[in-house]
Amino acid sequence: MRPLLGNRSLMGHVGAQFFGAFNDNLFKQLILFLAARQLFPGEDKQGLAFAVFALPFILLSGFAGDLSERLSKSRIIFWMKVAEIGIMLIGAVALQTRSWPLMLAVLFIMGAQSAIFGPAKYGVIPELVGKAQLLPANGLITMTTFLAILFGQAVAGPLLDGFGDRLWITGAWCAAFAALGTGLAALIKTLAPQRPETRLHFNPVGSVWASIKELRADARVLPLLLLNSCFWFNGGVLQQAITGLGAPAYLDIPPGQHWRVSLLLVILALAIIVGSVAVPALAKRVRPGILIVMGAFGMLLGQWAITVASSGWLGAGGAYLAVACLLPLVGFGGALFVVPVQTFLQDAPGAGTRGKAFAVNNFLNFIFIFLAGIYYMGTTALHFHPGAAAGMAGLGLCGYLWLIKDKVLSINRPS
Repeated sequence: MRPLLGNRSLMGHVGAQFFGAFNDNLFKQLILFLAARQLFPGEDKQGLAFAVFALPFILLSGFAGDLSERLSKSRIIFWMKVAEIGIMLIGAVALQTRSWPLMLAVLFIMGAQSAIFGPAKYGVIPELVGKAQLLPANGLITMTTFLAILFGQAVAGPLLDGFGDRLWITGAWCAAFAALGTGLAALIKTLAPQRPETRLHFNPVGSVWASIKELRADARVLPLLLLNSCFWFNGGVLQQAITGLGAPAYLDIPPGQHWRVSLLLVILALAIIVGSVAVPALAKRVRPGILIVMGAFGMLLGQWAITVASSGWLGAGGAYLAVACLLPLVGFGGALFVVPVQTFLQDAPGAGTRGKAFAVNNFLNFIFIFLAGIYYMGTTALHFHPGAAAGMAGLGLCGYLWLIKDKVLSINRPS
């Protein structure tokens, strides 16, 4: 880890993506709270917000992948951070006016900015560190990303409780954090484009399909991309489910105590951070493929246990404590799963195709996150227990993992 800390470009990148992830999660969590508990009494419209945020990734990921190979990834990162400043200022107006259409519009624009940022964000890492440092670099990126998620989700509830009538202040701080992230992005060394001759495709499906053809050299890449997308489907459902568990029928958290839901999300993120730190050491003793399997089944066990614990037999207080104790299993399992998968997806594609690999990754991930929003809307319309909705998502993840287990178990450390 010490050589990474002396890498100025990597540290600038870590800081830039940290503040971006913080802003995304703070703003999105505030909207999820408003959609689930305040703007629409008796209704839960989190699924619509999730779907709107995911849609730009589906439309733009192929174009973003081409762009990340044609242009310098460091320049793309910098200019997307500049764009984030303006988006957060518009977000401040949306929060203050509590305009649902404007909130959805800002979520869509945030999604578009993140869609272009994503392939450069992940594809740049092999250009900043050598193969020997790729696994610890991904552990650092995952740890700081989820630390940002932790802080964003941690402060969303208290901010809504304490500044419900002055949420413009939150938007102004987000704009300031975006400016700080822009300054950190400027520390990344200027990188040459990997394939400046790359044509830009504006047909989202066509460009992604062309990228998929280039990734067939390793038969494991596409199945692992789909597996990674199943993980994000599960995570999207789980985030909505945790917010939904605050309803009177489950944990019975009063409207003025959003901080208690934020605390549950913080516990989940902390466990992912601890797991991300542990993965590089664990991977020296256990093959990455085995860690992926362990992580998936840990998440599944934890999510179904949460469903049982919050089904009424423990009472609201006991159920809250039980859920808080079970979430570390889910979070640690998530880290065991996602760090080796992300590392493989950076190492396996050849130079000049990594940006395209992460464009396909973004495209598939956000189709699945979009579907997570639609799925959660469907389960709430059918009055499913939120935990059961998450438990079935985890079952789907493990089911697909079982189908491709031979490819997963063949994954080793980057060499």
